[in-house]
Amino acid sequence: MEWDGLTDREQFGERYRQERDHFADLARDADWDAVFEELGERPGWANLPRPGIRSGFAPLHQAAWHGADFAVVSRLIAHGAWRTQRTRDGRRAVDVARERGHTHLLELLEPVEVRPLPAPAGELERNFHALLRDRSGRCFERTEHVLPPLSPLTEGPAVSIVFPVVGMMGGFTYRLEQDHLYVNGHSRMDFGDGSHYRVTATGWSEI
Repeated sequence: MEWDGLTDREQFGERYRQERDHFADLARDADWDAVFEELGERPGWANLPRPGIRSGFAPLHQAAWHGADFAVVSRLIAHGAWRTQRTRDGRRAVDVARERGHTHLLELLEPVEVRPLPAPAGELERNFHALLRDRSGRCFERTEHVLPPLSPLTEGPAVSIVFPVVGMMGGFTYRLEQDHLYVNGHSRMDFGDGSHYRVTATGWSEI
């Protein structure tokens, strides 16, 4: 799965931006057959909003907005859609469905914690973000990114997420281990497989 935190649409290549806009249009228009056809070719796109974030509505939020069939929402979740993902104004898909009166989706969309974050979760996420800022150099100064939350990692037993960073020619891949967060910083310029980090609620260190 991929977390897209880039807020400037102009940083995306034109062709990629058009493909992402098309995918966002399909979800906006509730063309679910076409959405699933796209996800068959690009499975990592299940949680991507329109490029540049804007509302932050990913396909699952759009399904909640439209009151899609139970089977459609189940299939999006099976494709890896995150029930914990929030829009720019802080709403999860279950919140959108509740506001729209789509009660048939509320139980399905309620986030389920399959794997808890090492406590205290807030400190773990703060240290994760501190690592990202430190290891990305000046990339975040040149281009604004929304840093990824850790909550999606709780939605499955082995969730792995890629966070591309403009300026790094790569980014970060992260996942939960038994008692810590494992982070791999990587770039196309690396001769090996990049740098590896261990993040806990008390800090982070290179492995």
